[in-house]
Amino acid sequence: MEIERISLRLRRRTPWEALDLGHAMLRAWAGPAYRAWLGTYWVVGLILLGICWTRQEIAILILWWLKPLFDRVLLFAFSRSLFDAPTTFREVIKALPALVRKTSLLSALTLRRFSMARSYLQPVWQLEEQHGKAARARFKVLGRRTRGNAVWLTFVCANLSSVIWVSLVLILNALTPLGAGDDLSVSHWFKGDLTPAQHFTTSVLLMVAESVVEPFYVASGFALYLNRRSELEGWDIELAFRRLAHRVEAAAKAVPGLTAALVLAVALALTPKPAEAETALPPNTASPAKQTIEKILADPVFGHKSEEMKWRWRHDDKPDPEFKPSSWMEALMRFLEFASQVMKGLVWIGALLLAAWLVYLIIRYREKLLGGKEVRPPPPDFLFGLDVRPESLPADIAAAARAALAAGQVEKALSLLYRGALVALIHRVRVEFQPGDTEDDCQRRVDGRLEAAADHYFGQLLQAWRCAAYARQVPPLPLLESLCQDWGQHFGLTPPPAGKAP
Repeated sequence: MEIERISLRLRRRTPWEALDLGHAMLRAWAGPAYRAWLGTYWVVGLILLGICWTRQEIAILILWWLKPLFDRVLLFAFSRSLFDAPTTFREVIKALPALVRKTSLLSALTLRRFSMARSYLQPVWQLEEQHGKAARARFKVLGRRTRGNAVWLTFVCANLSSVIWVSLVLILNALTPLGAGDDLSVSHWFKGDLTPAQHFTTSVLLMVAESVVEPFYVASGFALYLNRRSELEGWDIELAFRRLAHRVEAAAKAVPGLTAALVLAVALALTPKPAEAETALPPNTASPAKQTIEKILADPVFGHKSEEMKWRWRHDDKPDPEFKPSSWMEALMRFLEFASQVMKGLVWIGALLLAAWLVYLIIRYREKLLGGKEVRPPPPDFLFGLDVRPESLPADIAAAARAALAAGQVEKALSLLYRGALVALIHRVRVEFQPGDTEDDCQRRVDGRLEAAADHYFGQLLQAWRCAAYARQVPPLPLLESLCQDWGQHFGLTPPPAGKAP
């Protein structure tokens, strides 16, 4: 590796400083990185969403599983930018076959797919081209003292992308004008009745969140890897010596006789005079400086570095007792420390989610908070082809339905009863039906809004209407007569008994 061509300033950094360096690298090299990312991740993502239009969760799962491949594309762009080499989209496409074949992609998609230090160890496969036993040995060397930082990077970035995704959906839902529908209603997520278009919108927002976090994730892992290699191999020291050699070489070329003159002058200056030779130390006696150096080198602490971790009470001025915990106790303490850090991170994530939810509630119900009246969307005039305007129905709906049933017009009778029930639910119970709702949507919106008897009646009426209107099957006559007789009790002039406040 030609480290003198590296465009970064190499120096000793802590692992946390190296992670922050990754953020600076992304800001400086955002152009090549995002060109490579948009030309691969987004193209593949949109194609998968188009193919799996009705089951987009499968497309999102495949896209998530292939993230190690797209991370290799980002690392390719970052590694070229490290040496100031331009990265065009054509070069990315040309490099894709090699990134698939020569970077242990199969292992990254199977055995090491859930590795928490994936971004940190990825350069070993891709840039060093290490495989098998050599790669495992390299992982062991690089992982000392730094693997924990890479694990935290993965944990934070995974949760950060989720937070950004949920925030984008909440913001878009809050900014949707009232009356334009609830295509992005959060309640739809939990009830699982999103349409393909709604699934596509949320999937695209998820890809946007990944596009914000993933380049930072790869850049920070790469910076952590560079910092660790610089620490192990002394890149900063090597660069300093190379710069010094270049300066000496340039000076020697400029003044050919300068080096010889300096050597001669130093030799003459260090030559002892006769008087000084008489007072020199005996040949077997070491100078005081040499004696001091030998004493320092004889100390066993010199040149030895160790790290020690142990538990103790805060603000305890008492000296620590000579106690060496067993191996299982040390492992337990490390696990407890890790668990405490994880819980601390979860608390922060929960606080961010709670803050996002509060912002959503404030924006969503700002009219009520400001003292104004809530603007309800106008009720639909037609639902799945049925006219649900009050003026389109007779004054006595139950009597008209019985007359139609006596004339043998079963579908007309059920239509009058069903439309009358929908009108009562819209204008008295304040159920907010949408123009595109189906019978299942109506049943779902009514559930829990009526008492048990009225809810049971509406379910029977809906099932009878389906049999007559779609299956062309005439329900039993006693059931039809019962529906006509009980309609006024549940949906007559008095409001239907509500189970929950609308």
